[in-house]
Order: sequence, then structure tokens, then C-alpha cells
Amino acid sequence: MEDTMATPIRISLLTILVCLIISLSTSAQERQGKYMHIDYLKIENQSEDDFLNHISSTFLSIQELRKENGSIQDWYIYQVTYPGTQNSFYNYVLITISDEISGFEDVLNQYSNQLSEDERRSLTDDYMEFLSPNHSELWKVRNSVIADSSFSPSRYIVMNYMDVGLGYEYEYQMFEDEIARPMHQERMERDQMDGWELHELLMPGGLNYGYNFSTLDYYDNLEDIEFGFTEELIRHTHPDTNINEFFDHIYRTRDLIKYELWELVEAL
Repeated sequence: MEDTMATPIRISLLTILVCLIISLSTSAQERQGKYMHIDYLKIENQSEDDFLNHISSTFLSIQELRKENGSIQDWYIYQVTYPGTQNSFYNYVLITISDEISGFEDVLNQYSNQLSEDERRSLTDDYMEFLSPNHSELWKVRNSVIADSSFSPSRYIVMNYMDVGLGYEYEYQMFEDEIARPMHQERMERDQMDGWELHELLMPGGLNYGYNFSTLDYYDNLEDIEFGFTEELIRHTHPDTNINEFFDHIYRTRDLIKYELWELVEAL
């Protein structure tokens, strides 16, 4: 009699556990498969105050409408605190996240019916003055893991630009998925990191562009950027790994073109 009653209880508990695991897995990868659009902006020193004022007074409200209408999921602006080159041609980056590529279509056209002619003209002038990028990039989020299921942009981002050689794309992504991701998750367990993502560049591209993949490291504390792939972390997450082979694999599949530190300015 006891065995007959225990069976449905065990099944029920197993069902709950499976649902919980699926729920946690889904929340941890909620950005995987989404699209990321980056605009690289150059704001001159004498215009920075006006630029920052326009973000809070004008641009945020438009992005809130886009989010309410389902065009985008997230929108935020970071200042490039430490650029990847000595002669960088941008000092701010505007990041937009969407489920669909169509979410990045012309912002003003999406709301032409909601604005008067004067409002549209004024907004167009503001956009042309402050949000005309030097160039833009379209990325796809290939992998994503975050410390908190309710994602919010961290104070700091380290953007790593990778050049993955022809024929190594699959091997590189598999390495990031199976080897690097567990180490980033361990760093999150130690409160040294808020999140990590792997992106593949969709547009523009070509052999002469310089890079085709990137990883984003999310931090709330600046001092945490020092804790990278240490030997202790590698041995803790992958006890049987040969350290020399580990780094040989990294260097064989990709080149780190540059990395930059970005600091959050504003977000939805």
C-alpha cells in the first residue's frame, strides 16, 4: 500500500523538478537567438551635455514606445571608457535588442502617425545631430547566460572582438559553449560577473572587416574585470583539462582583435 501511494508522489516531485530546471534554463538563456544592433557614435566634447540631456528628455520616450509596441526588447547607451584603439572614431555606443530584424527599421517612420509635423521635424533634427552613427553593426546572440533571470544592463561591459578563421566557426562556438560558458557561470556563482554572451556578426562582414564574433562580459564592479581565465578557475571547472592545450585551442581558433570597457549612461 505504501509503495502504491509513494509512486505518484515521486512522479509529482520529479515533474516539479523537471519544470523548475526548464524554467531556470529558459530564464538564463532568454536573450539567446535575439538580434543586437550597435550604433557607434562620436559625440564631440562641446556637445556632450546636450547629447545627455536629449537622451533623457527626448530619445528615451521614443524607445519606450518602441518597447511597448513590441518592436524592441531593450535599448541602452554606453560610454566607451577605454577604447580598443588609440585613435578611436567613436566614444559612445547605442545598443538595441530585438526579437526580429524588422524591429530595427527606421524609428521615425514607425511613429509618423503619432507625431505632429513640427514634432517629427524637431525629432528628426535631434536624431540627425546626435544619433547618426559613424557605422552600425547587426549581431545575433548565439549564447547567453546571466546571473539574474530578470536581465538588466550592468554598469560595465567588456566587449571582446574576435576574428575566427574560416573553417573554425563551429569549433570556436563549441569551445565557447562547452568550455568557456561553465567558467563564466562559476564566476557568476562567485559574484565576480553578472552575465556573458556570445555574438556572431551578421552585417557588415567579409575578410577585410577585421572580426566576425564577439563576447560581452557584464560587470557591476570594475575590480571584477581582473578575474579572467585563471589556472585555478580552469582546474576547478574542468579538472582533467591540460592547461597548455586549453590555451593552444583558444589561440588556434580565433584572434582577439581588441577589447573595450564601456560604462552605462542610460537604459530603458
